[in-house]
Amino acid sequence: KIWDTTSMNLKVVDKFNDLFVSSYVTAGRSRLLLLHDIRNEDGIKAFFQEAHELYLKICMNPFHDTNSLIKSPTFEQRIIQLGKKYL
Repeated sequence: KIWDTTSMNLKVVDKFNDLFVSSYVTAGRSRLLLLHDIRNEDGIKAFFQEAHELYLKICMNPFHDTNSLIKSPTFEQRIIQLGKKYL
């Protein structure tokens, strides 16, 4: 499905039990996944766009190794705030 569209937001790509799995692919082929229970496509799109911006800021940090996990409590808190704002 990733190669069928030019959009970065792939929307709902799978279903797990009663939950939906939405996906967003960056230009560098990093994948952001979201497990959710309601369809709110506009909110999910906005969430992914802002989460992508936060992710880029982390990746552009010269002290961050691109192959390591993101262990920043600030990053985690901002993602939680985005979830509360859009989802």
